[in-house]
Amino acid sequence: MPRKVAVALDSDTCSVEALEWLLKAFLTPKDEVSFVHVMDQRPIELPESEQCKKLRGYGYANLTELNNCVEKLHEAKAVEMMKEFAKQSLKRGIDAETVLLKGNVKYKLCEFAEKESINVFAVGSRGLGVASRMMLGSVSDYCVHNMKCPVIVVKCTGLCEKR
Repeated sequence: MPRKVAVALDSDTCSVEALEWLLKAFLTPKDEVSFVHVMDQRPIELPESEQCKKLRGYGYANLTELNNCVEKLHEAKAVEMMKEFAKQSLKRGIDAETVLLKGNVKYKLCEFAEKESINVFAVGSRGLGVASRMMLGSVSDYCVHNMKCPVIVVKCTGLCEKR
């Protein structure tokens, strides 16, 4: 029975490096592979200041339209990025499905792993310091502690260029 392997990917250099390492050292053509990208849906908000009230008066603050536009652009970029990752992996004999989710990255990755009965989940790690991890939270830390399947964390070395 093939392994079900999921790989969290985004445009960060650590994702690129993680995928490169996984393609060279871990994934096999027999694996059922899913490349997963989560679009974090945090709407743009304007504070209630005098300057922002003036902007609203000039028609610059239709935030619903702005948020919809940003979401559509992000989604189009994400689809293209995932197609490129899938194309790269296919050149190495790994056929991967691409999955685009929306919501909080940490929670959606864990939900996906459980829902799809993933055997192994792989994530890249930027190597945040202790303070950054405490303030921002680390997706890889969260996945390691909350997924029910084994999690491979590929440490970023910084050798790949930003996509």
